Amino acid sequence: MAMEQRTLNIINICKGGTKYNNSDGSGCYVLTAIKKYMAEECAYNADWYSDRQVFDIMWAAMQDYLNNCDKPGAFMFELKNCFLHRPSITEAIASSFSFVRVRDKNGYVNGFDDRLHKLDENKVDE
Repeated sequence: MAMEQRTLNIINICKGGTKYNNSDGSGCYVLTAIKKYMAEECAYNADWYSDRQVFDIMWAAMQDYLNNCDKPGAFMFELKNCFLHRPSITEAIASSFSFVRVRDKNGYVNGFDDRLHKLDENKVDE
């Protein structure tokens, strides 16, 4: 089972450096960036996303990631630590995603692969 493209995109947004994080050059709060991405993805106004909808989006991405990653326990440990310092579980998931390893010295890890990475259109040109 392969990780969904949307999960990869959300993780990349949480890591920063995407067009959604930097649309005006100043960066933005990661959950606002998620709303911008989902608005474009689903043809829906970003301002209309409720906190509950963003939570559901992040929860689905987390489930997909956990179903595909190499060490789900390590992610859950990071999530617990992030939750101790974040006001909501949604922000804790976003913060935990920022620490997700996509590659190591041997190539892609944690369910990521070249096919998904090539399809990601959210990365800012380097």
